[in-house]
Amino acid sequence: MKEFIKKRVAFLFKYLIGFALLVWILSRVDRAQMIDAISSIHFFVLIALLFLAVVNLAIQFLRWKYLVESHSDHFNKKDLIPSFFAGFALRMLIPGGHAEITKVFLLPGKKRGKVVAFGIEKYFQTYIKLILVLITVPLVFPEYRLILWIAAALTIASYFFLPLLFKHSLMIKLQEKTVNYHKIFILTLLYSITIFCLLIYQYYVLLNDFNTINLYDTSISVIFIWGSGLLPISVSGLGVRENLAAFFLAKYGVPPYAAVGASLFIFFINAIIPALIGLYFIIKRRQDLKDAEGTIWSVTKTIYLAGKQKLNGKRSSAQKPAEK
Repeated sequence: MKEFIKKRVAFLFKYLIGFALLVWILSRVDRAQMIDAISSIHFFVLIALLFLAVVNLAIQFLRWKYLVESHSDHFNKKDLIPSFFAGFALRMLIPGGHAEITKVFLLPGKKRGKVVAFGIEKYFQTYIKLILVLITVPLVFPEYRLILWIAAALTIASYFFLPLLFKHSLMIKLQEKTVNYHKIFILTLLYSITIFCLLIYQYYVLLNDFNTINLYDTSISVIFIWGSGLLPISVSGLGVRENLAAFFLAKYGVPPYAAVGASLFIFFINAIIPALIGLYFIIKRRQDLKDAEGTIWSVTKTIYLAGKQKLNGKRSSAQKPAEK
C-alpha cells in the first residue's frame, strides 16, 4: 500500500512540475500572438503536418508490430492496434515504471516475448535521443565538447555489445522463440531514426509558416526539444519541452511565442490525439488490464531474484578454489 501511495504521489508531483514549467513559460511569451499564430496556420501546412503525423504513427506502429512478431507467436494481429495506441495513453495516465509496458496486456497469450519487445522499443527511443543530445550539446556549449563526445562514443559502442546481453542465459529464458537480434537491432534503429527525421520535418514546416529557419538549425533545436524526454522531472516532457523550444529556437531568430506554439501544436497532433484513441481502447478493454500492475511487479521480482541467485552462485564458485 505504501509503495502504491508513493508512486501516486511521485506521479502527481511530476505533473505539478510539468504544469508549473508550462505556466511559467506561457507567462513569459505573448499568448495572444501564440494563439493567433496557431489559429492562422495555412491550410496546406496543416494538411502537411497531419500527413507527417500519420506517417510518423504508421512507422511507430510498424516498429511495434515488427518487434512483437519477432519475439512472440502468441497474439492476434487485430490486438496490435489497440495495444499500440494504448501505449500513448498509458504513459500519461499511470504512475511508475509499469506505465507504458501495460500495453502488452492488450495482447493475449504469453507475455515474456512481448515484454522484451517493449524493452527494445524503449531502449532505441532513449538510445537515439541520448546519442543525438551528447553529440549536439558541444555545438552549443563547446567547453564540454571532449567529455560529451567521449560519452557519445561509448553510447554508440554499447549498441554492438547489446546482442551479447541477449545471449545471456537469463535473457534467453525470457524469449518465446529464437530471435535474430542483429537484424532486429538494425531495423529498429532505422525505424527510430526515420521517426525522428519526420519529427524534424514537422517542426521545419510549421516554424517556416510562423517565421524563417533553415533545416539544419531546426534539426539542432529539435534534438534538444525531443531530448526533453530524457529528463524524468515531468510526465511526457510536459513543460520541459516548451521551455527548451523557447530557449534553443530563440538562438535562430524564432520568437518565443512561435517556438512554444509550435511545440504545443506538434505535441497535440503527435501524442495527445493518439492518446485519446488509446484511452478509448483502454476503457473498452479495461478487463484485460486489471491485473497488469501485480503481474509486472511479480515478473520483475522474479527476474531480479534469478539474476541475484546466479550472481551469488558465481561468487560461491569463485570462493571454493580459493579456500582449498
